[in-house]
Amino acid sequence: MSDRQPVIVGIHATEQALSLPHRSAMDLALEAAREAVADAGLRPADVDGVQLDWPGPGGAPDDGASWARLFGGRLHWTSDSFMDNAGVRGLLKAAAAVRAGYADTVVVGGCKLVSRGTDRAPVGAGRPLEFTDVWGAYVVAQFALVASRHMYEFGTTEEQLAQVAATLRNNGSTNPEAMMYGRGPYTVQDVLASRMICSPLHLLDCCIVGEGGAAFVVTTAERARDLPRPPVAVLAGSMEYHHAAYVNPALGREVGRIGAASAARCYARAGLTAHDIDVFSLYDPNSFEVIRQLEVLGLCAEGEGGPLAASGAIAPGGRHPVNPDGGCLSYAWNGTQQMTLRVVEAVRQLRGSAVHQIPGAGLALVANAGSGAQHYEICLLGRSR
Repeated sequence: MSDRQPVIVGIHATEQALSLPHRSAMDLALEAAREAVADAGLRPADVDGVQLDWPGPGGAPDDGASWARLFGGRLHWTSDSFMDNAGVRGLLKAAAAVRAGYADTVVVGGCKLVSRGTDRAPVGAGRPLEFTDVWGAYVVAQFALVASRHMYEFGTTEEQLAQVAATLRNNGSTNPEAMMYGRGPYTVQDVLASRMICSPLHLLDCCIVGEGGAAFVVTTAERARDLPRPPVAVLAGSMEYHHAAYVNPALGREVGRIGAASAARCYARAGLTAHDIDVFSLYDPNSFEVIRQLEVLGLCAEGEGGPLAASGAIAPGGRHPVNPDGGCLSYAWNGTQQMTLRVVEAVRQLRGSAVHQIPGAGLALVANAGSGAQHYEICLLGRSR
């Protein structure tokens, strides 16, 4: 492994809840960043790159350079895009900066404090999108369009979707850190009996909504040799975009396979296949999107994701465990930082410190976004020592 190989050396997830009235946005963002740095065994002044949400007060709105004085050193790398400050997209850009020498230690993350507007509108509403607003479309409906087409073409059933939902919700139900801790166990019938949100997605097929923060630290393999935690190597990654998120209705013929090309590129760069992966940390805004990803990631042929998921393969003891922490369906959703939580869970699995630890996990795949969002980011992580 080269000295400038990017590795993850620190992680942190704050408390996650439906509402955190006792916390401010700056409070959560500071905790996420500072505790991730501390987890890495570093000092704030060691950080020379930030891809962090800036919630204020003070500084300049949405300007990542506002963090410079809080870390106590001179920054050499920053980002002002909220999507670059989270999850796989943030990780790959931080890793590229570290590998190229633009920065040596980069913190990625932030928080979501207000999960819904004062009008209690659905998540994803409120952004002026002229070709979707006119139909009253929003996030759940966008994914439901693709799910409906998949069911029509391949015979995927509501029962198969419900099996995914029950599996991941039960992961969270037994995870003390999860928002849904102690709320299960859930059965397929429980999911099917919950009210319909947007056909074919029932309430329990859809992810939860909440508040919280998360962050991780990327540095070089050389620097990691002096740090206390076992580093997790960023082995390969790729991104894929059909359109900006949610600007047009999601059509199955256009986005039903989004992620397949980026997965193939990622595997080729790492010299691996889907069946080499020990644990999958996937975006699960709803149960169907997990089924779709099983197909585009190469774990089964197109149309076979439903039966594969229903077979028990995605459970913690299955062949392809998905989101042992409970994912967005049961652990937490906190705005864009739910993508960062997917990275945090993968790192915990590779460190051997996860709540629902997959025995011997040495390779993890993390993926963010999906068909309804019309973009996909993927990376492969591995134990480096």
